[in-house]
Amino acid sequence: MHEQKKFVDSVETTKVKSLQKAIQVLKCFTSSHPELRVTEISRMLALNKSTVYNILATLEAEGLVEQDRESGKYRLGLELLRLANIVREGLGLRKVALPAMEKAKELFQETVHLAIEQDGYVVYLESVQPLDRSVARLATGKRAYMHCTGVGKAILAYLPDERVDEILARHGMARYTPNTITSPEALKAELAATRRRGYAIDNMEHEWGIRCIAVPIRDETGRVVASISVSGPSERLPLEELGEMAQPLIALGLDVSRRLGWSGY
Repeated sequence: MHEQKKFVDSVETTKVKSLQKAIQVLKCFTSSHPELRVTEISRMLALNKSTVYNILATLEAEGLVEQDRESGKYRLGLELLRLANIVREGLGLRKVALPAMEKAKELFQETVHLAIEQDGYVVYLESVQPLDRSVARLATGKRAYMHCTGVGKAILAYLPDERVDEILARHGMARYTPNTITSPEALKAELAATRRRGYAIDNMEHEWGIRCIAVPIRDETGRVVASISVSGPSERLPLEELGEMAQPLIALGLDVSRRLGWSGY
């Protein structure tokens, strides 16, 4: 009981109270009360009006709420809709992709990742691994740079050139290992090779000793919305054997894409 109390106290002390209040403000908006005034929120949460106003001003600056200039009332902003769509798409994608990921795990006996692009990073939605690979680190929920990861390059290869340039300009091309590609020209050549062969390679570019092959996942329109990778120690994924190893992963990626509604090759 004493240890449980210590844990609860620890959680309480780590809460960001201003953020907690902002979340409470957002939760005041409901389908029955889609628009609210500062005074109404102040009364609902027992907060002074200046605090509520400051919170709303911050949320508005981030697009999370909007104010009707005529009525002065606030409503939820479009940025929340964008974030909700990411959650919705991610959950649906995960459900469709998980059986293929399990097959890849059994076939390769290595860690398998599912990732999407968000704000110029790759975000890992799901990871699975064989039971005897306890040393592998699951990446679910984490994000990484695109230029040095297999999942990132499998998505980058199918983005418009302007979007690739935008991502590289915004996030740079940090070097993680001696193999990391840090030149935009060299990366674009690698992305062209990725499109030709149908899979991307992370040749120990993000973490030394770890090699990865990744394939794109398309939605019903043919747009690449995600990627699936197999990752493991370089000695178990020899560079000269990656082409042959990639073929069943490509087939699994195509199966996921078709289940998402794509009717291409």
